[in-house]
Amino acid sequence: MWPTAVSSALKTGPDREIVQVFPYRSAAPSSLWRSLITKAQKELTFAGYTNYFLWLEQANLAGALRRKAQAGCRIRFLIGDPDSPVTMAREAEEGVPLTLSTRIAVR
Repeated sequence: MWPTAVSSALKTGPDREIVQVFPYRSAAPSSLWRSLITKAQKELTFAGYTNYFLWLEQANLAGALRRKAQAGCRIRFLIGDPDSPVTMAREAEEGVPLTLSTRIAVR
């Protein structure tokens, strides 16, 4: 539903701010994440509860981010508050053993 609804409602393409839409994060190929990180010059901002998947899927992510920072790229991680009621509600919804709070603490 989402890809069709979004593509019919928004003009997309390389000349637009929204270039491509994925219905969920795991639908985006890991090569896309690597490309976005590699091509960034001024700033990289990662926002999510944990961004845990990047550390699992991207080989030597720490090294890539270190090189970006040394080249003057600003790097920020915005992560969830493990004690937040919103985080706790999400954990209850997911119902998995490796909770968001645990994944946030691993950072």
